[in-house]
Amino acid sequence: MQKFLTDKSIFYSKQTVALLALFFIIRVASFLLVGHEFYQGVLVFSLLLVMAILYFKNPEWAWCMLLTEIFLGGSGHYFELAGLSIRTLFIITFLFLWLAHHFGQKLLPQRLKIQTNLNYILIVLFASLIFAAVNGFLNKNDIGNIIQDLMPFGFLLLLFPSFYSFSNEKTQHYLVRLIAVFIIGTALFAFLTFVLFSSQTLLIHQDFYKWFRDVNVGKITDMKTGFFRIVEPSHLFIVPIILLITSLRMRAEKHNRMWWVMLILAIFILDLNLSRGYFLALAIGLLVLKYKHTWKKWFFESLSVVLLIIGIFTATHLFASGGVSPGWELLGLRVRSFASPEIEISTNTRMMILPQIWEKIKTAPFLGGGLGSEVTFLNTATYETITTQHFDWGYLEMWTELGIIGGLALLGLYLFTAVLLIKKIKTAPDWHDFDVGLLAGIIALLVMNVTLPALFHVFGILFLVFVLTVAVKQMNIFEGIIAILYRIFNKLKIGKNRPLSS
Repeated sequence: MQKFLTDKSIFYSKQTVALLALFFIIRVASFLLVGHEFYQGVLVFSLLLVMAILYFKNPEWAWCMLLTEIFLGGSGHYFELAGLSIRTLFIITFLFLWLAHHFGQKLLPQRLKIQTNLNYILIVLFASLIFAAVNGFLNKNDIGNIIQDLMPFGFLLLLFPSFYSFSNEKTQHYLVRLIAVFIIGTALFAFLTFVLFSSQTLLIHQDFYKWFRDVNVGKITDMKTGFFRIVEPSHLFIVPIILLITSLRMRAEKHNRMWWVMLILAIFILDLNLSRGYFLALAIGLLVLKYKHTWKKWFFESLSVVLLIIGIFTATHLFASGGVSPGWELLGLRVRSFASPEIEISTNTRMMILPQIWEKIKTAPFLGGGLGSEVTFLNTATYETITTQHFDWGYLEMWTELGIIGGLALLGLYLFTAVLLIKKIKTAPDWHDFDVGLLAGIIALLVMNVTLPALFHVFGILFLVFVLTVAVKQMNIFEGIIAILYRIFNKLKIGKNRPLSS
């Protein structure tokens, strides 16, 4: 480790503090500007101009600005201009600048060729998406729903600039700080939200709740025990992050205590989210981490994760219930609902939708019903007829909207990424923990997608772009990744005799 260190760590920086402050400033500003379309528009337009100026100064600066919005901007809908979210406008602007820049330099054809097989899969997928959009229009699906379903796939285009945008060491360090701030900020924000509602300082259906639901696109659910579920779209990143940290900790060497802190914060977010799909994905992901790791390290670190999940949840529930209950009955209910879905409202509703999804698939099993497809079902608990575009069955929703070819192309892209990682792991001389962690994250998304739209969710696709960027790179970046990982929290300490690693 010593040879990789410098006199400064990546994490311990004034920039980290500034980014954490920005994390909360963004949320406060978004809450205060709810309903003020003019001021939001001025802000977004000004930021778009800043992005354009930064791109012409240095494209990597504009790339860092885009990354900042992705990791600190929550749902991506905190500010809007003309009905379009700031994230969508940032991505459209950056991609336009990037394409125009490389087209002008006659480098675009070269830049669009990353890896032959990957390009073939992307061509099939994008062709399927165009067909699915047209198919949805011909089937008279709602135009807004079609656009909404299509937008996340546009984020796949970030793969091309991403592949060429991390050559600068400062950009790499900035990304590390963003990820660290994302974990810390998300945990603190979830904790504050949890405390405010469990203490009844804030109540359901008040202004903050409406902002959290409509702008942050999250959920705050009263579990009737004093415990509140806090769910945000960006929480989709948490399971892959837990798996990556756990994989890094499985390396047989002494680890900086900050890795332990980051793991605890990530698990705290997971406990407040309390999603069954996330827990199942984490369990399968932990099994994947056995690959290339010793039984002893794998068992110890996996057991540590399980005990942390139980311990943090118990402490949180005791706090919320005033010491009355550890919340194990709530955990038990969530686990039992896997086998008996009728005992819980959300799982029972999911089972009600299932027969209608199958009927819809049967009407167009090969071509699908197109993007924007909806399903109508009878809620036998309330006897209401409900029409929704949220199927709560990820693979079946892919089949319904994209058809067999499009669905297989999307699934194939994730499986292709997993294959690339496995090949890299097999050829790695020693330091395979990082790639194994990424592989476990990809497998976790595949598991989540059984009941969640993980593979075609904005954050699922963004994670895929990041992993593909790493997986497609040649082994000559191997030592660079190791150096970054060691420098995140460690630095050289200059002693009286010689430098020592922290």
